[in-house]
Amino acid sequence: MSSTRQLYYKVTQIRSSIGMPPTTRHTLEALGLKRRNQTVYAKCDVSSAHSLAKVKELVKIEVTNEKKTREELNRERKWKSGYEVIPQGTRKVYE
Repeated sequence: MSSTRQLYYKVTQIRSSIGMPPTTRHTLEALGLKRRNQTVYAKCDVSSAHSLAKVKELVKIEVTNEKKTREELNRERKWKSGYEVIPQGTRKVYE
């Protein structure tokens, strides 16, 4: 048996849907996109590819092997807590 990995589209809305026709706005809502810079994952299949082709000017699309949860996406965006001590960080050397 050949085990094929499921591929996903990583879809990020980069432009607003303000002023777009209702069909375009409904397509974005069907994909799960509500605001700019929001990222969702969609399975690679014909129906999602057709929907993405309708809104290709408004979104950025990448193909990935894994689907990340909302918590994982939030963890990637956040800064690391605490601080880091840089040895001799205040000394500047001009050569």
